[in-house]
Amino acid sequence: MYILIVGGNSQIGRHLLQHIIESGNHGAKVMLQNKAQEAFYNEKGIANFIYKREEAIEKFVNGLQDVDALVIAENNIDGRRTDTLGVIDGMIKLLEALKYTNVKRVIHISTFETGKEEWRHLPAYFRPIMIENYYVDQWLRLSSLEYTIIHPGLLNDKKGTGYVKVVENDIGGGGIPKEDVAKVILACLESKCTIRKEFKVISGKLPILEAINTIVE
Repeated sequence: MYILIVGGNSQIGRHLLQHIIESGNHGAKVMLQNKAQEAFYNEKGIANFIYKREEAIEKFVNGLQDVDALVIAENNIDGRRTDTLGVIDGMIKLLEALKYTNVKRVIHISTFETGKEEWRHLPAYFRPIMIENYYVDQWLRLSSLEYTIIHPGLLNDKKGTGYVKVVENDIGGGGIPKEDVAKVILACLESKCTIRKEFKVISGKLPILEAINTIVE
């Protein structure tokens, strides 16, 4: 499988790329925000391209010609977080462009909660992120794509354990290392039973693959 990571320079994106390389079973390329990020990946010989939301969609479509699956590790394409509507429009434009490619499999890393009823309870700085994810999630649910939507708990930079807890609905509070979120993504890509599913995930006591199987049975 050849995978395009949108937000490849995010911490989750970097962990995922490393897991893909270590697995030896897949290939990957990354979509980046700027030239500074490009230099890092070029130096390591990792396929990449820069795409900004005002550019013609053909550039994005061309970047997907050899791709089997799309992972959205970061939905803010070019880092302009102050423009919520622009972020939403940019992501939906990318997803709409998939109709011109052979890509059907999509993994989206969403926020832990995305329901509109939750918006007013959040700090003002976090609301745009939830709103952006809400609309991307809704678009995916209504699409014919083979999506998986992952709602991770409070992200942290601890070393991953490989053990998680997965549920479809209420999971309570809890955190999860970004490294483990990346492992969950790769497990979903390798498991057809996660297609058209969404779930919440935090650190827990079950190995990742076993935990995923408990929710998709």
